[in-house]
Amino acid sequence: MCSNLVKPRAFIGLVTVVFFILLAMVMAEVPAGPAQKTEWKGRVLTEDGVRVAVNPAEPLYGLVKLNLQEELRIGGEGDDRIQFYRVRDIAADPQGNIYVDDMSNGRVQVFDPAGAFLRTIGRSGQGPGEFENPTLVRFGGEKGSIHVMDRYRRVNLFDEKGVFMRSVVFDGHLTSYFPDASGGFVAVITKSSEEDLSSFHTLCRVNAEGKTQAVLAQFPYTLYMEKTGGGILSVSTGFELSLYAAPLPGDALVYGYSGDYELVVLGADGRRLLVVRKDEPRPEFTAEEKKEFRRIPVPKLKPVFFGILTDSEGRIYVQKNQNLSVKRGFGPVATADKEVDVFSRDGYYLCRTALPPNARVIRGDLVYSYFVDEEQGIEYAQRFRIRNYSDLPKK
Repeated sequence: MCSNLVKPRAFIGLVTVVFFILLAMVMAEVPAGPAQKTEWKGRVLTEDGVRVAVNPAEPLYGLVKLNLQEELRIGGEGDDRIQFYRVRDIAADPQGNIYVDDMSNGRVQVFDPAGAFLRTIGRSGQGPGEFENPTLVRFGGEKGSIHVMDRYRRVNLFDEKGVFMRSVVFDGHLTSYFPDASGGFVAVITKSSEEDLSSFHTLCRVNAEGKTQAVLAQFPYTLYMEKTGGGILSVSTGFELSLYAAPLPGDALVYGYSGDYELVVLGADGRRLLVVRKDEPRPEFTAEEKKEFRRIPVPKLKPVFFGILTDSEGRIYVQKNQNLSVKRGFGPVATADKEVDVFSRDGYYLCRTALPPNARVIRGDLVYSYFVDEEQGIEYAQRFRIRNYSDLPKK
């Protein structure tokens, strides 16, 4: 007669299960709190009058999870203004307007902070203000211009309304560049010798006409090159030792070479202000990874990092994983989160965390990124808000 009643022990078990389910739901809604600080076990040295922060392998605050909320997504079919093809960059100007580098459509699409379309900059072509392969968008320099890199050797300058002003042609293959207050640039330029099959990444100060004025740093770029009957064959594996750079507040700049875990902060005048080191050996390639190289000679060691980003607080984010893979029709596409080490502007190793796969800009509590939906064949620009941004460690 009591078959429909719950036995006391089963009832207690049911209540326990329900309690933990409800607890998990509540915890999922609670933003992550401040990270717990440990004792910093590094050293501070002075070398040639420059402060050097030597960091241990473990960060001050351990692993910090960013509470990221996607608040804006731009892209789709049926509207040419938001139908992107092979996005290569996303940027945000000081007003929060969003710039999508729509490479294979030969244009840059501009949207207001709410995602409403504002204008198109450029078009496919070889004339003044036109693009063949636009790849990087920057702001600054003379009159706060919009700068768009094209064909890896030219930068087109536009005013704030997208009206073409002029072009600058560099004396080398551009990897990255940053306009400076004088109307010139600091740029990472690739220079190669076909005679001895070698390449270098050179960090240069460049004038407003694109001519190199000073070399700030230079390192071997380990691109595979070989002579063929038709000339020189160059093959990138994505694991080359490379020079990376990113701007910091106050017209400063941080750069690092991925053959060593060392970052250098330069002032606006090019002087070394800070050196940051981390006690970490370079990782080795696994046997499985070596198979992917096929006939290309495989080095023993991987790069120690794969990129550098900075935020408006002066924190430095060093990307630790190679998260790109080649997707047919799209080219190199990031599908995994960026795993990053985070350093303070004083060089202390603060924490480990993760950023969206194609994160390009961190401004205040906003992160700008893009991604490819392979199933639908649609590319999107994204903006995330870091809900626990105020809890991120500074020191």
